[in-house]
Amino acid sequence: MGAETEWLRSVGTDDLFSVIGEPQTGPFLSPEAAGRPPRGDGVLADAAPQAVKAAPVETHAGMTVIAAFRGIALACLDHLQSNEQGLQQSDHPEFVHQARVAIRRLRSAIRVWRARLPPEFVARFDPVWQALARHLGETRNWDVFVAETLPAIAAAFSEGVEIACLADYARRRGAIHRQAARSALHSDAYSRMLLEFTAAVLVLPDRAACPLDVFAPRCLDKRARQVSELAAQAVDSDAAARHRLRVAYKRLRYALEFFAPLFPSERLRHYHLAASRLQEMLGQLNDLAVAVELSSEALSGEQGEVVRCWLAGQTERLLPELGELLSDFREQAVPWRLPAG
Repeated sequence: MGAETEWLRSVGTDDLFSVIGEPQTGPFLSPEAAGRPPRGDGVLADAAPQAVKAAPVETHAGMTVIAAFRGIALACLDHLQSNEQGLQQSDHPEFVHQARVAIRRLRSAIRVWRARLPPEFVARFDPVWQALARHLGETRNWDVFVAETLPAIAAAFSEGVEIACLADYARRRGAIHRQAARSALHSDAYSRMLLEFTAAVLVLPDRAACPLDVFAPRCLDKRARQVSELAAQAVDSDAAARHRLRVAYKRLRYALEFFAPLFPSERLRHYHLAASRLQEMLGQLNDLAVAVELSSEALSGEQGEVVRCWLAGQTERLLPELGELLSDFREQAVPWRLPAG
């Protein structure tokens, strides 16, 4: 039996409390979050929770690869848990959005560091985070449809389309998925998984002394190549291909944020801004593609077809701008490669 397999088996629930302390009542807090009020709770104990965005993660060139991953993973847990109370108590879509971003960032980190992590760690935890992300993703899709797509449809079709019927269906489906997400986050299985994941992160073996400033450029080069390959035909391709490009850009963008302190700030700012603009455009196109699927579910027949044709037209209108943003991004200097000379 290999050392890594032995390591993972040693991190069981019987040993967890020796690593992170005795279990608490109420929501579990990771070691990073314990001992202070969660961000966003407000000054008063009964203040309404506020949605919390991801905080910058401190990394530096001399860190080991595993030390950097450990800090980022725990920061992602803190981000997720800072939005749990709001997700449970409020229907405001931002709590779902931020919880989903936290899990996406965590899964991106696992992929960036995959080659340096024990295979058993990745195999055990990545599918669990993926399943939880799916719960939140369904909720987010209906939230965006109700808040952004539906008003645009209503403005475009003042008559002839059953907007009230479409809105009622969308809200009911969104409520069902929101309750499913809440149940998942409130379950004993979720609490146990948080304990196991946190303990496993804290005891990750750090035998290879590869510094972060050597590791980071290799990871970013790999992700930039993936983006370039997918971007070549993005404007003339279908929604599925643009979605793959969007996922690739998102992974590149998160990796840039993880490694940001290692690179010249001015070059990084321009590159990150171009990536963010492109990511926003790809997000709009993805929302339209998802809206086609959701409207097919919510509104059938001739009225549904009219709406879907209109959504397709909105997509076509955005494609020239997508081409311009792709060109702008390709012209940016890569911040993790120093100029020759």
